[in-house]
Amino acid sequence: MSNPILTNKNIQKYITEEQSFETMSVSGVALKSVFMLSVLALFACFTYSLVFKGFIDKANMLGTVGLFGGLITAFIIIFSRNFKIMAPLTIVYSAFEGLAIGGLSAFVALQVNSLLVFNAVFATFGTLFAMLFLYSAKIIKCTEKFKGTVIAATFGVLVIYLVSMVMSFFNPQASSMLMGNGAVGIGFSIVVCLIAAFNFIVDFDIIENAKNAGVNKDFEWYGAFSIMVTLIWLYVEIINLLLKLNSRNN
Repeated sequence: MSNPILTNKNIQKYITEEQSFETMSVSGVALKSVFMLSVLALFACFTYSLVFKGFIDKANMLGTVGLFGGLITAFIIIFSRNFKIMAPLTIVYSAFEGLAIGGLSAFVALQVNSLLVFNAVFATFGTLFAMLFLYSAKIIKCTEKFKGTVIAATFGVLVIYLVSMVMSFFNPQASSMLMGNGAVGIGFSIVVCLIAAFNFIVDFDIIENAKNAGVNKDFEWYGAFSIMVTLIWLYVEIINLLLKLNSRNN
C-alpha cells in the first residue's frame, strides 16, 4: 500500500548534496503515472483477451506470474538503494500487475458480467480524481493526525486480511462474516475502499512535500509507483465489493 512506500526514509534516498541534479515536479509524477498506467492497461488487455479467446489456462498462468512478479518487483523497488534503476523497475512492475489485473478482470467478467468490471474501472478512476480535487481544493487537509490515522487503518486492514487468510486454512467458515456478502461483509468492504481512497490524499501530500524539499527527479518514478500501488489496491477492493453486492442481489 502506498503509505509504507512513501516514508521519509525512502524519500531521503533521493535527496543528494549535488548541485547539478534536476529536481522533481508534480507534473513529472503525473506523466509517469499515466505512462505506467498505459503499460498496465496494455498487458491487462492481453490477458483479458486470452480468456475470451479460450486460452484460460494460459491466462491463469500469466495472471499468477503477474501476481508474484509484481509483488517481488514491488519489494525490490521499495528496498533498493539504487534509485537510478527506478524507471525500468516501475515499468516491469506495471507489466506484471497488468497481467494479474487483466486475468482477474476477465474471470470476473466471465463469471458475472463485463459491466461489473467497467463499473469498477469507472469507480476507481472517479475516486482518484475526486480525491485529487478534494486535496487540491484543501477540502481534505493531510494533517499529521489524518496521515497517522490512515496509515494505522491501512496496516489494520493488512493484519485483518493476513489473520483471515491463516484462519481460512484451519476453518474455512471463520472469516465468512467479514469476507461474505452479508451486511457485515459489505460494510467491511466499504470501509476498506474508503481507507484505500484516503491513501491517495497521503500520497499526494508526501509527493508535494518531496517536491518542496527539492528531491531528485528520479523520485518521480517512485512517486508514480506509489500512486499505482494505491490505484490497484482500490480497484481490487471495489471489484470485491461489487461482487458481494451482485451475489446478494442474485
